[in-house]
Amino acid sequence: MTEPRTAWQRYGWIARWLGTGAGVAYIIHRVNFTEAKVAARRLSLATIAIACGLIALNVICGAVRWRVLLRAYGARSRPSLARCTKLYFIAFFYNNYLPGAVAGDVVRGVVTRDAFGEHGTTGALAVVVVERALGLFGVFLLLALGLGLAGGAIDVGSLWLWSGIGIAGSIAIVLALPFARAIARKLSAGRVRTILERMPELGDGRAFAIATVLSIVTQALVALAGYVLLHAIDPRVDLGGSLLIVPLAAATTFLPITVGGAGARETVYISLGASLFAMPEGDALAASLALWLAHLVNGAIGGALQLTERAKPTR
Repeated sequence: MTEPRTAWQRYGWIARWLGTGAGVAYIIHRVNFTEAKVAARRLSLATIAIACGLIALNVICGAVRWRVLLRAYGARSRPSLARCTKLYFIAFFYNNYLPGAVAGDVVRGVVTRDAFGEHGTTGALAVVVVERALGLFGVFLLLALGLGLAGGAIDVGSLWLWSGIGIAGSIAIVLALPFARAIARKLSAGRVRTILERMPELGDGRAFAIATVLSIVTQALVALAGYVLLHAIDPRVDLGGSLLIVPLAAATTFLPITVGGAGARETVYISLGASLFAMPEGDALAASLALWLAHLVNGAIGGALQLTERAKPTR
């Protein structure tokens, strides 16, 4: 029997497109597109290629992290590194080209459900949730690093607060998983209890620590790609300064109400670039769109790999 769809499943796409549309409307209202066009001409093909390469390395490191986390949470079997990398590129395609930013993660969870035996899809998806939480941890840790490097030279406003909230929230998500089964025992029989009982347990702390380090590395690669583009457009922005903009912009890709962070990411670039560095809005928009282009190029690679996939029998 097919389960009834929730209101979000039915109408969530409306919120996603409205979220993206609101961001785009804000950009149209704020930005002089002639200035953005001039700024984009400062980006050479070599600069864009470097940014695309750094994002590709981000995807590969993400695949390694995913595989390490599968071991940390007791997966009975794991896809090979080549297979994980291919699946990660495919997930990158879904996350960047479809609304919601989570479709690719669901695909990865479903593909690896057999690795968790009786925990099934719930266990596999739980690992993906932990992975996303570690990604957020890396984002806000880099933001904190940028704030530390800035010292008192820049008025950073409430960024310290956002950094603290982001780090605490991501840690809370990760720590909640070990208590899932304990909570389940206190609940009456039902769907929620069934899901919580299937949550995997952390079995390899060393592997988890490695995955945490890899999360910082993956986000650092995105920040480095953003710096390369920002510095090419506005040489005043150094690596430390880019850490005040790029990590928060990268965090918008985690929002379930946009298409790949579109609109929200550009808003972060424009507002922070103007307030922190008096950057012309056209320059900030050009840098943001260039970083999005690097994501879309790698997402297109995942789309091409998706076409090579063949249906495999389920064990």
